[in-house]
Amino acid sequence: MFDGILKFITGDYNKKQIDALLPIVKQINVFFDQYETLSDDEIKAKTPEFKTRLAQGETLDDLLPEAFAVVKQACKRMLGQELEVKGEKTIWNMVPYDVQLLGGIILHR
Repeated sequence: MFDGILKFITGDYNKKQIDALLPIVKQINVFFDQYETLSDDEIKAKTPEFKTRLAQGETLDDLLPEAFAVVKQACKRMLGQELEVKGEKTIWNMVPYDVQLLGGIILHR
């Protein structure tokens, strides 16, 4: 059913483009599961690690699956926490869905 809706909305060309990105989403989710065992401090330490790896020649595309997985893991860990956004208190209740990861990859590219 999803394929039919996707074809109706985007046509065959766009479906091919999205299908090409799905392996990256799968990689993100593999890293997300692996990062479940990391402590909060180890998750935070990923940012300087990524900066070092960039300085050593890796590209943003190389790091994308891991970086997106870190963000998704951080979102999961924040569930239920109260935050202040633009002067108003709100409860964090979002972990990115695969379609949102796809959108992020597309925006990155």
